[in-house]
Amino acid sequence: MKIKRHYLAFVLLSTSAAWSQAADPVVPVVAPTQATDGKTIFQTVCAQCHGNSGEGKVELKSPSIAGMPSWYVHTQFTNFREGRRGHDAADPPSFMMATIAKALQPKQIQAVVEHVEKLPMVVPQGQNRAMAEASAQAGLQLFQERCMECHRYNASGEMAFGSPPLLGRQGWYLADQLKKFKTGQRGTHKSDVNGAKMVQITNFFIEDDQMLRDVVAYILTLNPDPAASKETQEKQILEGSPFKDVTAVSQ
Repeated sequence: MKIKRHYLAFVLLSTSAAWSQAADPVVPVVAPTQATDGKTIFQTVCAQCHGNSGEGKVELKSPSIAGMPSWYVHTQFTNFREGRRGHDAADPPSFMMATIAKALQPKQIQAVVEHVEKLPMVVPQGQNRAMAEASAQAGLQLFQERCMECHRYNASGEMAFGSPPLLGRQGWYLADQLKKFKTGQRGTHKSDVNGAKMVQITNFFIEDDQMLRDVVAYILTLNPDPAASKETQEKQILEGSPFKDVTAVSQ
């Protein structure tokens, strides 16, 4: 175990240095841990990048993960461990995640996955909810034609299709992932079945950056009011489309 802890610290320091040279953010050094409870593992290993509440950090290009379903988080850990994600050093955030995933023990991963699922979803606001020069109305049609079948009418996701909830994710992160799928930086590993579907879909319907911004802008409107009560937020999520001239059918 001591060798693995030293290895983790070494690789994270190396990755942090490379990341700093590439993008010049302030990258925290993630400490190794022998903890077995999810909360401690999260605060020791994950919070430095994803935030104490799992809200993500734009300066580190880390997504909000609070409230993500355990089946999806566990799948992504597996993808990072087995090389379907994080194999490209030119993508520092994913590369670091792969390093961390490979260093944690399976029981530690399961514990932190369960903790992440229990964290309250952090509703995007401010710069995390904005998409410049975009039309949410135009994005609605794109979403309904290409995204809704798998991610559902209200972007709540569907385990049967391996589709994560898009609610709670920052706009800049959603746009970044769509670009990665379209350019083949994500989803092209031969065993990444769900990733391959996203590669196909993004290449089929995203013809330019404007379409990408529009569909992300629409997805962001499906997030509830961050100032509303939990009960009101749940009602807003169930209602789905914020545009009254469109009839969205719950699936």
